Amino acid sequence: MGQELRPQEKSISTNQVAVVQYNTGQRSEAVRMWQTHAEKGDAEAQFTLGVLYNRGDGGLAKDMIEAVHWYRKSAEQGHVIAQYNMGILCATGTGLARDLNAAIDWWRMAALQGHAEAQFNLGLYYAEGTGVNPDPSEAVKWWGLAAKQGLAAAQFNLGLMYMKGEGIAENQEEAVKLWRLSANQGFTQAITVLKVLQLDH
Repeated sequence: MGQELRPQEKSISTNQVAVVQYNTGQRSEAVRMWQTHAEKGDAEAQFTLGVLYNRGDGGLAKDMIEAVHWYRKSAEQGHVIAQYNMGILCATGTGLARDLNAAIDWWRMAALQGHAEAQFNLGLYYAEGTGVNPDPSEAVKWWGLAAKQGLAAAQFNLGLMYMKGEGIAENQEEAVKLWRLSANQGFTQAITVLKVLQLDH
């Protein structure tokens, strides 16, 4: 059921001028503009700086302490991808002390805003009892939300829960339906399970 935890790096800037500058090679000018906006409290600019420090891009050296600083400022203002990334950094102990409770809190904030990967990760933690007491019905709840958004890994895991009757009433038909949805997106584990069960996807 595991999935690699990794930050998302969709850099969506407040300021189109900065994006144009960045994309046309005027990176230092763009970064200066984002820094100015970030220091004034702009959540998108703060997120963008977090991404740049995370990657070591735009003429900025890779600096996870700075990345965490800017992601946190953006996340505290409700930026959904910054919240998700803070969860990843807390879960992996990258740029700050590892803190599973904080990871769960950040992911919950992002998940409640509809972030599918955050929903998936919450499901994983509840299923495996990582940082929380194991709670199969909570895992089903979060995977169900992510599966509805088309996340293949969530569809697969939710199918497992239906097959085992764990956290939800057993329903093999629903399990196979979910695995087919997952397999149709190329999710290897779903394809394998359907082959083993001798079912087409």
